[in-house]
Amino acid sequence: MKNTLMVFRVSLRATLLAMSLGLMLGFWPGWGCGQGASFAASVAPPGWTIECVDCPKSFGSMGERSLALDAGGWAHIAYGGDHLYHAWQDEASWHLETIDSGPQTGGRNALALDENGYAHIGYIAGYPNYDLKYATQDASGWHIETVDSAAKVRSRLALALDSSGYAHISYQDESNGDLKYASQNAGGWQVEAVDSAGSQGSSGASPSLALDGSGYAHISYQHASNGDLKYAFQDADGWQVETVDSTGEIDDGDTSLALDENGYPHIGYIDGYPNYDLKYATQDADGWHIETVDDYGEYPSLALDSSGYAHVSYGNIYAYQDTSGWHFETVESHGVFDRGTSLALDNSGEAHISYFDSYPPSIDLKFASREAGGWQTELVDRAGGMGDDTSLALDKDDHPHIIYQEGDPNYELKYAYQDASGWHIETVEREGYLDTGASLALDSYGNAHISYIDNANGGLRYAYRDAAGWHFETIEEAGDNVALVTSLALDGDGNPHIAYHDSYPNYVLKYAYRDTSGWHIETVDSGGWSASLAMDSSGYAHISHVGDGGLKYVYQDADGWHIEMIDNAGNVAGSTSLALDGSRKPHISYFDSYPNYVIKYASQDAGVWQIETVDSYGVNSSLTLDGNGYAHISYVSAGVLKYAYQNAGGWHIDTIDLDYGDPTPVPIDTALALDGDGEAHISYTDILNGDFKYASFNSTLIQRCYLPLTVIQPISSR
Repeated sequence: MKNTLMVFRVSLRATLLAMSLGLMLGFWPGWGCGQGASFAASVAPPGWTIECVDCPKSFGSMGERSLALDAGGWAHIAYGGDHLYHAWQDEASWHLETIDSGPQTGGRNALALDENGYAHIGYIAGYPNYDLKYATQDASGWHIETVDSAAKVRSRLALALDSSGYAHISYQDESNGDLKYASQNAGGWQVEAVDSAGSQGSSGASPSLALDGSGYAHISYQHASNGDLKYAFQDADGWQVETVDSTGEIDDGDTSLALDENGYPHIGYIDGYPNYDLKYATQDADGWHIETVDDYGEYPSLALDSSGYAHVSYGNIYAYQDTSGWHFETVESHGVFDRGTSLALDNSGEAHISYFDSYPPSIDLKFASREAGGWQTELVDRAGGMGDDTSLALDKDDHPHIIYQEGDPNYELKYAYQDASGWHIETVEREGYLDTGASLALDSYGNAHISYIDNANGGLRYAYRDAAGWHFETIEEAGDNVALVTSLALDGDGNPHIAYHDSYPNYVLKYAYRDTSGWHIETVDSGGWSASLAMDSSGYAHISHVGDGGLKYVYQDADGWHIEMIDNAGNVAGSTSLALDGSRKPHISYFDSYPNYVIKYASQDAGVWQIETVDSYGVNSSLTLDGNGYAHISYVSAGVLKYAYQNAGGWHIDTIDLDYGDPTPVPIDTALALDGDGEAHISYTDILNGDFKYASFNSTLIQRCYLPLTVIQPISSR
């Protein structure tokens, strides 16, 4: 018993000491432990949890060597955009897998198969580093490594395997404009610069790579600064660099190289602005020979058959050579083929092509095979994407209910809600193209009510959900004249009230409400962009909106409508968000554009407006008030989701999600609500990955990290 007591005393003292030192040294909260440790893209800061509510695949550009056929003639395709994916074929069907789930990963990749049929992929890991990465497959699964973390890689790259199965990759380092070459051997990776543009600007864009019989590398690429087609090759003396064509402006992404049986290069490429011709350059003992194959093309992929004849896919066209010259075939007539193609020839010399068809309403990965009867096309995978409208409310149990717009390919208005069993997603409206501008409110029973714009079917719409399902009403059949924003609130009797903007040719702010006699519509003010509506306890409407060059506040009382100009000192633009405090005083967040580019907060006290700047940049804000009347705002600032909140100490700003990756602002909505404990919940779209996400704060998740604890036990008792 004495030993146990001594251990407890020492442990308690050590714990208290560690806690004190931890606080003094700044290990609080989440420093060096748990989810708060040095968070990066898509990793939430301390206390925040980020969930993917609706996250379809997103596709970027296809590399010109993204397709390969195995020994059985079955296709393997590497592709990506949001993540790196691999599709492969067998007798049964297509199989799909995710190789790297990092954000903005996998586009512009290159794939090759080794002698065992295993895939090797060179690809780009996206924001924030744009590293060159390499994934290889074996019997135990996939293995991923970073090849070059010093480079910034964003254009297409090329990969080839040598006779020992080692990978070789050519790529452009955008940080210095160099064409670089990474080669693998038993000792690991060696990276070297092949062509440094130096003072001439940028070189090495969109390389295509092939290895000759001696294992030497050959690369075609664009000199990005002057548009020349260039060719670099290795020999016993090192790297040699030639200019092949300097007469045009070679387009970025538009070279494809193959070597014939004598080791001579053949290059398909696009002579860009103003011609956009598909050209073909070949080398023999007499030098280079250049011909124009087609008067328009983009993103070619070239392969040579066993007789040395060229085959090229580009757009939706397949061109091939024989003794009589060039021949052209349309692979698929219906579609938009603007994201690249990849061509491979089977053992019989027949062509197979992978490509993206981005014709609405779909973005599809397709695979086409040329057979005796013509081209056979099949769907391999389908991408989607989220739009930029959302609205959020919490029910009495603090479960989130969210509406949002699905973007490509369907443009549906969707409703997601969470309960004890998880997330549930429903499609509310799927007919036609929805600009939505949607707004959500919950009634006392937790039923959803939605206002939105359906430009395809008749203007301003209202939907509500009960035990029988969804019910729909058209409020105003104004067609395209109803603009992109609505704001919905319910009064104490559960009746809907909507503020919205009627655009061309009226350009007015309107207010619609329903009572027992039906819908009523009023014109409230001129202008009227980005309305935000709140109802007070007396059932009167309060609206913030942008009109007449500034931020305006419109409200009702027993005497009718009143209009105030709050801020016209700058150029107020984008969204506004309004909330009323317990004294029915308005609080508004908004964006002051040129020349200030700041997010502002306006509040009224004793009839006087107080205006302050919250952050240096903040678009599409959503504002709510806590029980003490302090303001909380979610917004996007320089491409990053942020959350600003007030307390007695002033304003505080948290960065919630970093994985947008673009330093410019993105046109994306956020929606904010506070739960019963005053903690924040935010719905938003990760615009680059095309994902719809939900972030929530829980202070109990913040971990306290202390110094390591050493417990000293006595050797024995006396």
